Amino acid sequence: MPASPGSSGTPLVFDLNGGAAGTAVSHAERSGSFLLNEPGVYAVSFHGTISPASGDTLPLNLQFTLEQDGNPVSGAAAQEVLQTQNQYSSLSFSTVVSVTNPPSTLTVSGQGGNFFYSDVGVNVYKIG
Repeated sequence: MPASPGSSGTPLVFDLNGGAAGTAVSHAERSGSFLLNEPGVYAVSFHGTISPASGDTLPLNLQFTLEQDGNPVSGAAAQEVLQTQNQYSSLSFSTVVSVTNPPSTLTVSGQGGNFFYSDVGVNVYKIG
């Protein structure tokens, strides 16, 4: 899939779903939201590649953050400063989140300007 345009504060869209077991985690293809449908503890990991959008003022400082129910998850972020128009950078983070009152919604969004993103993925596992 070609790179997708992203903008500050807008959740990233995740194209397709991989394997899934059970109903604790759900994601509608081509959406930015992951639903945690059961109480418990979940392991979450994110990876992706970013590049500056045409016309961005460089250097471009971008930060990508996991949000749970609209609130940033402490420690679940990755930051990169893009210095050149043709620069590509890989980002990743992993964390654990708790759900006491399901459903709970997870999203990943970038802050700091416009950008392109590709090769993005989120893995969510119920671990307790």
